[in-house]
Amino acid sequence: MFENLGGAEMLVIFLVILIFFGPKKIPELATSLGKGMRKFRDAKEGLEDQLKTAMKEPVEALQAAKAQFDQHLTEAQKPIQETARAFQNMANPAPTPLPSTSIPPPAPTPTEQINPVPKESNI
Repeated sequence: MFENLGGAEMLVIFLVILIFFGPKKIPELATSLGKGMRKFRDAKEGLEDQLKTAMKEPVEALQAAKAQFDQHLTEAQKPIQETARAFQNMANPAPTPLPSTSIPPPAPTPTEQINPVPKESNI
């Protein structure tokens, strides 16, 4: 809005202010303008602090509720997981070891007794 103001335009504005208010009133106006700007800045910072506080409380409440929900969820899952493990163990039982009985080799047939097969030797 004021980007096209040059030095001449600013000088005309200051002269008009000087003519309307006079040299004694200008310092009072500047002081009141500074106080007004300070009050506005303080009010803006106070509003920002209130908004941050107002936003912070619900976020903390939601985080606490989520933590409680997660804790209850893990407690509720424990019996279900134990039951699932029990069903898996029932469906896939551990293999039982066979008794260790040694089986004797089969007896040679009569033809093997008469004509034994010669074993190859490493000569």
